Amino acid sequence: MQVPNVLALPLDEAIKRLEAVGAQYEVKVLLPPRDSEADFVGKEVRKYVVRQQALPDDKVVLTIVYR
Repeated sequence: MQVPNVLALPLDEAIKRLEAVGAQYEVKVLLPPRDSEADFVGKEVRKYVVRQQALPDDKVVLTIVYR
């Protein structure tokens, strides 16, 4: 299976492209040391893919940041 390059895409678009080819994925959030995901609850944030790591069995790990 050819996994598409989703680097620098919004997370929603990256997921659509991965699901279209049947790739499994995992999402990891990269935040500054003093922030937590709870700091962003209720706020409108855009999530972007900053790293894409291919694993065996057509699985992809996406590292995302909030903007």
